[in-house]
Amino acid sequence: MFDPTIFDNLKTVVEGAVYDLDTNDELIAIIDRSDIVDLAKFTRAYALSFQLRHAHQVTCTISLEMTLQHIANELLHEDVTSAGCTLTVSFSFSATHVDCGDVEQALKHIWGEQRTVIQTLTYTYPKHERYTHQVTIDFERTINESHVDDLLHMIPYIIRSLEQLLLYAEQK
Repeated sequence: MFDPTIFDNLKTVVEGAVYDLDTNDELIAIIDRSDIVDLAKFTRAYALSFQLRHAHQVTCTISLEMTLQHIANELLHEDVTSAGCTLTVSFSFSATHVDCGDVEQALKHIWGEQRTVIQTLTYTYPKHERYTHQVTIDFERTINESHVDDLLHMIPYIIRSLEQLLLYAEQK
C-alpha cells in the first residue's frame, strides 16, 4: 500500500482548492499543470498555473517542491520538524512601465509586511517595449500538513493579488 508523503497530501489540497475555483465558482481558468518526479536528483515538483477567467493578462503559479532532504527527513524520521516541502506563489504579467516599489507595497498590503516579495523584470533586446514582470511571494520555510488551513486561506489572497496586478498589466 502506498503511503502518501506530505508533498502528496499538500498537492491534493492545493489542486482541489484551485480546481474548485475553476469548475464550481468559474472565477479562474487553469492554463497549465506540471507534476514532475526528477529521478536524477530524487526531487518532486508540482506547479499549477491559472488566470482570472475574465482577464488573461496576469498568471499565477502555485508551486510545491520536495527535495531529497525533505523526503529523507520524512521517510527516515531524521528530522521530523524539517519534513515537508516548500511553497512559492508567483505572478507574471507584461507591462510597459511598472513601479516595483508600488507593486511590492500593494502585495505586502495583501500578504502582510513580513512577506518577502521578489521581482524580476525581463525584456527582449533590442526592443524593450514591454517588460515581463515576474513577482514571487517567498514564504521562506518548510510547510507540512499542519499548514493545510493556511493553504486554503491563501486562495483569497491570490485572487486579490491577481486583481491588483491586473491594474499594472493594463497600464499604458
